[in-house]
Amino acid sequence: MTQNLRTTATESIDLLQMSPAAGCACKVPPAEMQFFMSTVDGFLSEDAEHRQTVLDGSARDDASLWRISPDEYLALSVDFGTPVSSDPAAWGRIATLNALSDLYATGAKPQIALSVLGWPSRVNMETMSSITAASIATLAENGAVLGGGHTIRSEVPLFGLCVVGRVRANEVMLVDKARPGDVLVLTKPLGTGIITAAQKFGAASDKLISISEGVMSISNSTASEIAVKLGVAAATDVTGYGLIGHLNNLLSKSTVSARISASAIQKIDEAEELLLGDGVVPNSAERNYFAYEKFVDWGTTSFSDRMIMCDPQTSGGLMLAIQEEKSHEFVARCADEGFAAYPIGRVREGEPGMIEVTV
Repeated sequence: MTQNLRTTATESIDLLQMSPAAGCACKVPPAEMQFFMSTVDGFLSEDAEHRQTVLDGSARDDASLWRISPDEYLALSVDFGTPVSSDPAAWGRIATLNALSDLYATGAKPQIALSVLGWPSRVNMETMSSITAASIATLAENGAVLGGGHTIRSEVPLFGLCVVGRVRANEVMLVDKARPGDVLVLTKPLGTGIITAAQKFGAASDKLISISEGVMSISNSTASEIAVKLGVAAATDVTGYGLIGHLNNLLSKSTVSARISASAIQKIDEAEELLLGDGVVPNSAERNYFAYEKFVDWGTTSFSDRMIMCDPQTSGGLMLAIQEEKSHEFVARCADEGFAAYPIGRVREGEPGMIEVTV
């Protein structure tokens, strides 16, 4: 179900035009992030067992885990970024769901959040309030509350959340649990990053913007709940490094490879038209392509499919590695709940992190 995200208030300054990259497209490039993390991994893990840390940043998972009892963890994550919409309420909702998706990828249920907000002096306070009000409403829909936050002056608008949830130890989903034979399933179509980039340059229609924001406005809560009930062990969410980047991370951590089908991956149709007809290729999609090129055998995959699979998503879908007998039930249950989930390939034995893409 999509949401009516538009506010009625007008704002002379277009939030989307205040940043060179939208939403998760503003992530630090993969190679730079990998180098940075390699310099702090040792510090993260020091004495972790004495602090009840089950999972920290060195695991490259979607959230950290902190043991609060023998059979339950706190899941913690933080996610913030630049505007992904010209409309304050739409951005507030999408940024909130984007942050919550880190919890849903682990199977956790959100409890409380703290906001992270950077605000330019030339944009009015009413706009800031609209973003926060939309975030509070979205958190409530997902069973969580806003407990507070921190706000600074920033030339580029920034918004997101630190989120905390709870997950039972025997129900947690991790990126290192994919196994050969698992079916890879994706819960949202791709292409929102391309459409948002086109919007910045006036190449996207109002109808297409509404479709894209509708996709980003869908919570991953139901997909996560279904996966937990079925005992799915491995999942991640697809965000700034695109489908290829996040799949590479899941496969690398699970020490497996995969074969996926380009034709099985659902896309927002108009995104391909923007790529081929209008030449809209987000810099971050191209950057992702080259960052992960050595891990991908593209075969005869088309240029447009390659870019869509590397397109940075904000509030993208979950990607799960599901045992085959459970994958059919997962897809069926998602359909019963009113949204589609798509099998896109299969996990295989092979060089860790490698991806073969067939047409």
